[in-house]
Amino acid sequence: MGAQQLDPGDTIAAVGSPPGGALRGIVRLSGPDAIPLALAGFTPDDASAAEPPTDRAHWRLGRLQVGGFRPSLPASLLLWPGSRTYTGQPLAEIHTSGSQPVLALVLADRMRRGARLAEPGEFTLRAFLAGRLDLTRAEAVLGVIEARNPRQLDAALRQLAGGLFGPIQAARDRLLDVVAHLEAGLDFVDESDVDPIGRAVLASELAGMAGAVEELARTLRGRDRIDGAPRVVLVGPPNAGKSRLFNALVGLDRALVSSVAGTTRDYLCAPCDCDGLRVELVDTAGIEDAAGPIADRAQVHRADQAARADLLLDCRPADAGPGDQAIPTGDVPALIVVTKCDLSAAPAAGTLSTSSATGAGLPALRAAIAEALRGVDADSALPAGTAARCRESLAAAGIALRDASATLADGWGDELVALDLRLAVDSLGQVVGATVNDDILDRIFSRFCIGK
Repeated sequence: MGAQQLDPGDTIAAVGSPPGGALRGIVRLSGPDAIPLALAGFTPDDASAAEPPTDRAHWRLGRLQVGGFRPSLPASLLLWPGSRTYTGQPLAEIHTSGSQPVLALVLADRMRRGARLAEPGEFTLRAFLAGRLDLTRAEAVLGVIEARNPRQLDAALRQLAGGLFGPIQAARDRLLDVVAHLEAGLDFVDESDVDPIGRAVLASELAGMAGAVEELARTLRGRDRIDGAPRVVLVGPPNAGKSRLFNALVGLDRALVSSVAGTTRDYLCAPCDCDGLRVELVDTAGIEDAAGPIADRAQVHRADQAARADLLLDCRPADAGPGDQAIPTGDVPALIVVTKCDLSAAPAAGTLSTSSATGAGLPALRAAIAEALRGVDADSALPAGTAARCRESLAAAGIALRDASATLADGWGDELVALDLRLAVDSLGQVVGATVNDDILDRIFSRFCIGK
């Protein structure tokens, strides 16, 4: 069922606890009838408190009678009446035995009484539709659920706290104010009470905003990777032993190995464990002077993978000649790795010597990779769904802001500036969900599990 077909007026229910046996389990309900449906068949331990308050959150202890099951179940109810809840609707949770068959019976009983089974992510979708969460924070909920290491969890929690939404929404609000001022000037050009905007000051401000948006877009570039694992890219001259090192680190013969320079013409990715840290290891084509469409494509792939890396392994064979080319690393941190150290007894200082043939130096290289990546800023490891969705929108906003700044500086009319700013506002709105369509919502929330 697509997001456009879901009725927020329904009362939905789902098992909200993880699958598998446990001491306690949760059935969650949201919607106008969530409270009475949770109370159906429930007998409180304190009979004098049979009528719960309707104006504040509270919890109740008692027993729950479920059709088709005897005897009654020990249960506690957490009830949130009103709209100040996660979903913006009355919300209830039934806490009882964590047995999966028992939870299934409780859920079936609520559905028999009128609830509908929630679709994947529908609780969080309702939170978004009610304005309780923006789209980046809704995606962060999924990031918290899917986090596989402390770095991913920390990044998702930062985003959930508004780390991405805050600056983008502030920029969008400022642009809306500027657009309103510009359009007021266009509508009332003859009115003396509309002050002209300092064009040079505004042009500088817009250029600064463009730079901030472009930097965020660069941060997001390449974050849509499997499991959000850090990317480690092997680079270096042809026949430097990159593919042998790739195979040795991965533990499988994934890359084609040959003594002929230029055998690797594309790139190859595989997961790799480095001292307990899971990384995505990428083997790339070597740097060379060969021409032609195949070589050109290989170099484009190498440059793209290197730019998207969290860490580069600059591979230099121990038997390299003085003219062999080293990789320019730019702003990406790099480790210099001397390969084929079994062919030379004199590695350079400040390098990591390895031999794929003997295994020498591989444990030290794994430890060095893990140490280098543990220092990577967690803010750059945004949840993968956010990165994939937002990258192009942020890039478009940056271009529109640059165009608006140049239009102001060149003395063109305010109507052209306002047009560029409207494009920037719309692009930023797509990031936070101020402007969004049902297809995007379907893609995001279909990745959730039921009950979240």
